[in-house]
Amino acid sequence: MVPPAPIVLARSEAVADVLAAFGRLLVAQRRLRGRDAREVAELSYAQMRLLSVIDDDAASPASQLAEQAGITAGSATAMLGLLEHKGLVTRRRSDADRRVTLTVLTDRGRALRDAKRDAARAVFARALGELSQEELTAAPRVLGVIADVIEAL
Repeated sequence: MVPPAPIVLARSEAVADVLAAFGRLLVAQRRLRGRDAREVAELSYAQMRLLSVIDDDAASPASQLAEQAGITAGSATAMLGLLEHKGLVTRRRSDADRRVTLTVLTDRGRALRDAKRDAARAVFARALGELSQEELTAAPRVLGVIADVIEAL
């Protein structure tokens, strides 16, 4: 039996490293969700993600927001109810279709969303600042491929 070429071994090890890093990413994401659920922050990261898909200039139906945020319509509706109670969004029935509820950010919701998003971006900028330009350029493609793999599983 012929041993694998060094390039094949190196590639195999690199793929294993990506899989290990992906596992760490999943664990970190679960921990973030756990912290989000335990902490009594005014705006959780899950809520910020939902608010981030709300167009600042147009009212949006919950089903559209859910799809863009990657959550179920039921989860979006429940979350939007809480956000409305906190005064971060307003909801009203559509004039075109009374079955549809449209959501709009309030000024307070926009300010909290933007502050939380800016804080998260600052953390990312500090962490990513240690990477080379080549690594930064490759990262979106690698993450996109991983997202496609997850969708295919």
